Amino acid sequence: MMLTQGYLLVAEYNLLRLHHPAGIFVMPDTQDPLLWSGVVSVRSGYYTGGIFDLRLQIPSDFPSHELPRVYLPKGFFHPYVQAQTGELSITSAFSRWQPDRHHLWHVLHHVRSLLTSPTSCIREHSAEQIHMLTRSSIYPIDPADSSCMTYPNPEAADLIVNHKTLFEARARTCVMTLSLWSPSYKNGVDPLLDVHPISIDGWQDNTFIKRARERMKLEANPPPPDTSLSRGFSWVDTSTMTIFSNEPNNSKHGNL
Repeated sequence: MMLTQGYLLVAEYNLLRLHHPAGIFVMPDTQDPLLWSGVVSVRSGYYTGGIFDLRLQIPSDFPSHELPRVYLPKGFFHPYVQAQTGELSITSAFSRWQPDRHHLWHVLHHVRSLLTSPTSCIREHSAEQIHMLTRSSIYPIDPADSSCMTYPNPEAADLIVNHKTLFEARARTCVMTLSLWSPSYKNGVDPLLDVHPISIDGWQDNTFIKRARERMKLEANPPPPDTSLSRGFSWVDTSTMTIFSNEPNNSKHGNL
């Protein structure tokens, strides 16, 4: 990796810390600065409650016109996710990378948008494309004639437009089986990729959760200050809010 590229990656990470989208946390890999790993916690939409593994692969010649690549867990059901690889397409927002305009935090904001509002980019297509998509079927006679084939996952694209209930069920399955907290996901993870910079294992520990709740409650309602401790001398009478002072004694000194 070139020295200039290293400085640019540090700058990108600092920008990300300033502009990171809510619910997404990533860190550069200690062995490979071009691989950023993290989690995305989805708080609204079809995937609400899911906490998913997230990988951001930065091109080796960054910054060039090649797009960074984003990966979710394999099998993730979404119109823009290739199920076999888990790669999330970002071409709906970036036709090519423009180093003078684009930053990595832009990519993560787009990822968050796609997960909370999967239909947002579909709605940005032309009226003709929308019309074709709504006429498609999950069992087309000729798949090549279906506009859904323009998406990495044609079936997901069709379901989210034409069969929302079925899509919602598939999305909930993703939450229950592919979330980092899911036992089924941990059992099926590739051991070579099971080195994650962020751990959420503590959610299953009742003692850990109890301590966390007590700490949050304490921070929300701090105890009153201990007035029994001396804070030094005060030159103000707290009952009248007047400054203590010695009155001149004219009887002692007399008039000069």
